[in-house]
Amino acid sequence: MYKRILVAVDGSHCSDLALDHAIGLAAICDAELQVVHVIDNGYLKYDMGYVDLTDLRAGLIKGGEELLAEAQEKAKARHVRCQTVMIDEIVALGDIAHQIRQLVESSAAELVVLGTHGRHGMSRLLLGSVAESLVRQCPVPVLLVRAKDET
Repeated sequence: MYKRILVAVDGSHCSDLALDHAIGLAAICDAELQVVHVIDNGYLKYDMGYVDLTDLRAGLIKGGEELLAEAQEKAKARHVRCQTVMIDEIVALGDIAHQIRQLVESSAAELVVLGTHGRHGMSRLLLGSVAESLVRQCPVPVLLVRAKDET
């Protein structure tokens, strides 16, 4: 059914569940899995005084690389073809949903999988802001994976 599935990961419990679900779907469909992690540069919108952001930025990049390596190993263990993409677009200033939508369009993904809530800011009443935006604007189907303890 699907030949190219994109899954977004951010290290949250929900995104871990989404990754597991996407790997399972890719295995069933014999699809290629594209795992994406977007560096959240939203902190750049705020005046932080004279704080050196070099270490923060390096930590975000290192953490993203580790997430993607772990995701690739999980896919490999299930014999799923997998590629990883890290998006680090400073000028996007934290608009993660837009960056994922751009990748969906350029990669020819046929399905997007992500958790309902990630590691960002204050949680929304129903969906995380990235999930909500993708559901409303993504040009392909979006599968949301909810953690069992969510209501």
